[in-house]
Amino acid sequence: MKKEVKKRSFETFWLDTTLMLLATLMLLIINVVARPSKDDFKNVPSAFTLLQNKNQKDDIYINLLRKNKNRIEKILLEEYVIGVVAAEMPAEFNLETLKAQAVASRTYAARKIMSKAFHKGYEEKKVYLCDDFSHCQAYIDRDEMRKKWGKNFEKYYSKICKAVKQTKGEVLVYKGQIIDSLYHAASGGKTEDAKEVFKEEIPYLKSVVSRGEESCPKFSGEFYFTYDELIKRLKTCFPGLRIDSSNISSQIKVVERTKAGRVKSVKVGNTILSGNQFRNIFGLYSTEFWIYPDKRGVRIHTRGYGHGLGMSQWGANYLARQGKDYKQILLYYYQDVKICRLKYR
Repeated sequence: MKKEVKKRSFETFWLDTTLMLLATLMLLIINVVARPSKDDFKNVPSAFTLLQNKNQKDDIYINLLRKNKNRIEKILLEEYVIGVVAAEMPAEFNLETLKAQAVASRTYAARKIMSKAFHKGYEEKKVYLCDDFSHCQAYIDRDEMRKKWGKNFEKYYSKICKAVKQTKGEVLVYKGQIIDSLYHAASGGKTEDAKEVFKEEIPYLKSVVSRGEESCPKFSGEFYFTYDELIKRLKTCFPGLRIDSSNISSQIKVVERTKAGRVKSVKVGNTILSGNQFRNIFGLYSTEFWIYPDKRGVRIHTRGYGHGLGMSQWGANYLARQGKDYKQILLYYYQDVKICRLKYR
């Protein structure tokens, strides 16, 4: 009996030792993948020296166009990120998800500034960003947050501030360049490959499986349009559209889909339009849709919410609930990128 106990103890010792070595190896691998090199920063600092406020060593100010308020506000970059996260993502989400959103939002802003993508008509005032989600990123200030959250303002505001503070200055970089950190609400189960949308490879925007999105309020949708309404809307954008009114149902069909399942092109009568054009004309939730004609019109079923590129916000929150941290979430949705910190100098 004593020999058996000693044998088990010896086996247990080597099992524990092996597991510890494997765990240490995995940590080393993760650190190597996530740790930026000097080359990753070679183009980042120079772009931001132009933005540095001479009176502030650690802060960057930006000019933000508030479209609805018809004014330009000068605010801290990190304050801007707080407002974007508050506007773009449910505050109820996991803290790690909010951190991921903070990094993606800061990256989006930094890229716009680096590329000097001024708003038309605001070049002299150096306005790179606005608060219109259809053009840049949505943004709300503290007063708007109070109206949005009511009695939960303090709780949610402090939570988002924590997410932004704990990721201060962090951006996503691919081969020394700040990436185009696109994101959306829900992919419908699989994010899109950028090549399908932009017709060119973007190495960090590849299609990945995205689970746990079904809780998104607009994950699925049903739309119905009579043939008269459908043709009227289409002719507004495509005046040359011709369709045989005696047999409309057979003249509306999806021509091609992407590998992820989204509509690439649709043919209506003599006109072929992209899935994105069709989506915008009819206000669909996404380009992953199916068209079902009947005698009077068409029923359209959609899956997912948004363009499907980059990070899925609801998918990211699912990963956070599974125990993933914000870095793991970002490195999953944006392929082969590194998380770097802006050097404010």
